[in-house]
Amino acid sequence: MRKELEQKLICRWPGWFDLEACPTSSAMGRGFECGDGWFNIIWHLCSDLEPLVTELERETGERFSVVQVKQKFGTLRIYVSRHADAIDERIEAAALETSHTCEVCGRPGRQHRTYGTVACEEHADPEQ
Repeated sequence: MRKELEQKLICRWPGWFDLEACPTSSAMGRGFECGDGWFNIIWHLCSDLEPLVTELERETGERFSVVQVKQKFGTLRIYVSRHADAIDERIEAAALETSHTCEVCGRPGRQHRTYGTVACEEHADPEQ
């Protein structure tokens, strides 16, 4: 993902994304390891998570953070430090949405090759 898009997410949710975290506890130092096309999905996911995270932090007294954001097997994977059923369900729903959203541009797409990237017809590799 382009740095300016990453910065929008980091500025909006500064406590969640620590790009300076120790590599043994977080992979966020590598940035958002997915294409720009999924930015809106990630943004909406974070917006949906906000009240759930606030409640989780209040209940547990522990800080929530995103440990990694990447594309794996053609869909979005987001790993977090703290879990609750509602949080996990929303993360799974976002992953499902990416399974039919072009990772490059965000338009409707499909997975090319088994576990390959999701792309629209314009961004698909013509050999796939």
